[in-house]
Amino acid sequence: MSNGAPSPSTWKFSIMKALILTSKTGGGHISLAHAVADRLAPHFTSHILDPQPGIVHTHYRLVSRYALWLWAAEYKLADTPRRALLAHRVFTRLLKGRLVQTIAHEAPDVIVSVYAFFSYSIQQALRELGRRTPLVLLFSDPLDVHSAWFTVKDAELTLAPSRESYALAMAHGFDPARTLLSGWPVRSQFFNLDPEAAQQAAAELNLEPDRMTVFLQGGGEGAARFAHTVDNLLARAAEEGQPPLQLILAVGTNKTLQHRYHGVEQCRVVPFTPHIAPYMAAADVVMGKAGPNVLFESVTLGKPFVATTFIPGQEEGNLALIRRYGLGWVALQPEEQAQLLSRLAKRREELESMRRTVADYAAWNREGNERIRPAVQALV
Repeated sequence: MSNGAPSPSTWKFSIMKALILTSKTGGGHISLAHAVADRLAPHFTSHILDPQPGIVHTHYRLVSRYALWLWAAEYKLADTPRRALLAHRVFTRLLKGRLVQTIAHEAPDVIVSVYAFFSYSIQQALRELGRRTPLVLLFSDPLDVHSAWFTVKDAELTLAPSRESYALAMAHGFDPARTLLSGWPVRSQFFNLDPEAAQQAAAELNLEPDRMTVFLQGGGEGAARFAHTVDNLLARAAEEGQPPLQLILAVGTNKTLQHRYHGVEQCRVVPFTPHIAPYMAAADVVMGKAGPNVLFESVTLGKPFVATTFIPGQEEGNLALIRRYGLGWVALQPEEQAQLLSRLAKRREELESMRRTVADYAAWNREGNERIRPAVQALV
């Protein structure tokens, strides 16, 4: 006899709204925001927004291309509790008006910030609106967490992406009941890659299965350094006779790089694609700047990472993380890079050993990622 209640097979979950606030100063925070959105789906629809005025983006583009040292200096200057609070107050003057309008218009069920300098401004906007919307903070530093993240300690949930960042949160007085060891969020194309996708990418690129394959990612920023790395590897391979390497070059929207390496033996050029994971998965190792997103995307695919450069002040900790957990190698000089890849091509046992430690970390990170959505759901 029916009691009028729906059967379990007809139950539906209500879809909630998440407002994810990020920064377009570099591609890393955008990718991280999309990774969070993927982790929340399908129970949340996400609106990703950068609330900063255009002058901030202009400043970043100029500094990152012509004076990266200045960006590093600015980052380091604000990396004390007192200066971080001052920076938050400056950001609040810039952002609060737009945040008030956006939150009132969107009426999100939860707000997520993946950028260190937004948390205080968000709280001020919520107070002005008289809303109690849950706030979730995700540390965007896996090891060396910037002081700006420690200004707001009473968010409804703080996501710590590494054991080290969780320990720092505890040391700074965060509530363990509101702090989750989440692992580094990774986009679904890496998290749920079809096992056949790598084989299809290899066939598309006409890769030779007996050669060591290296994936390198370049683009508009740092294109000269990227080209120098590629040229050095090609020259070293030519010196050794029959080239042991083949390179997958993800050049993004950079037409100069695309034309420069199109048709070059050993190079397979991949222009911009939103689905880059299969091409990374077709390689033996991933090589490039030690940004946390590409590092953990590589790890998720089971690929050791070769760090060739880093942003001073922001990414040095990632080099330590690579060494500490056996996620790959650090080779900052062209000669180091060439020697490493030549050695790996000849001594596959070293590569296999590194793959095992990468797989261990990937499994741990995946477990953390799977805890994100239930923890956020519990807030609303």
